[in-house]
Amino acid sequence: MNLPPIRARTLVDRVVQVVGQEIVRGRFAPGAPLPNEAEWCERLRVSRSVLREALRVLVSKNLISIRTRAGGHVREMSAWNQLDPDILTWRGHGGDQKTFARELFELRRVVEPAAASLAATRITPAQLCELRQAYGEMEAAGEDTEQFFAPDVRFHRIIATAVGNSLFRALADMVTAALDITLRMALDAPRGQRQSLPLHKDVLEAIARQDAAAASAAMLRLVDGSERDVAEALSAREAKQKGLARPAARTMKRPARRIA
Repeated sequence: MNLPPIRARTLVDRVVQVVGQEIVRGRFAPGAPLPNEAEWCERLRVSRSVLREALRVLVSKNLISIRTRAGGHVREMSAWNQLDPDILTWRGHGGDQKTFARELFELRRVVEPAAASLAATRITPAQLCELRQAYGEMEAAGEDTEQFFAPDVRFHRIIATAVGNSLFRALADMVTAALDITLRMALDAPRGQRQSLPLHKDVLEAIARQDAAAASAAMLRLVDGSERDVAEALSAREAKQKGLARPAARTMKRPARRIA
């Protein structure tokens, strides 16, 4: 899967994205020294102040460490802030996709059914209205994947927010990043996107009738279905990359009828 285009709000954010992606893709091995400030500034065409601010952001994500006179070094992957939305996104566009997908879905299985269960008893009328609207937009999008993405992500974010728990709200960005990654992984899913609508509707209806147990179970089915889509899409992509084509279906020839 190719890396996404850099969409940065500021120059500092752009440098964070460029350097962060290169680290996560393995351009710099753990423990390896990073280029010095002069090299970075010349290559990225930014000032030292911009570079230093960007490196501070990467330090906060535990991707790198900076020591006086020793410069910057890449940290071991085990030290990275793995739940950081940026790191999730960068990991989602390179490396072992199957292993990463499995880890993402294990995380979603823990967080999202619990969020749906709590949201069922805490969601406000206004939030329920927003949830219905998001579902309606997904329904209207049909198989237009790009149109489907935004309301699907919003559907899950509304549920996380409806829990009314500040810690769950902090998880919303992580869940959004994980969902966006898995949706993009499922682009080549043979069954398309519309087949997930009944599963989303089950979640919506369970929350609307304040049935916590049903909401949790429906969300778990939805996550399981999404994982199947991703597995099928990754397999299809892998086969395509290897140049494997499905054998043409053989047409059974009926034996010629004897004319008496």
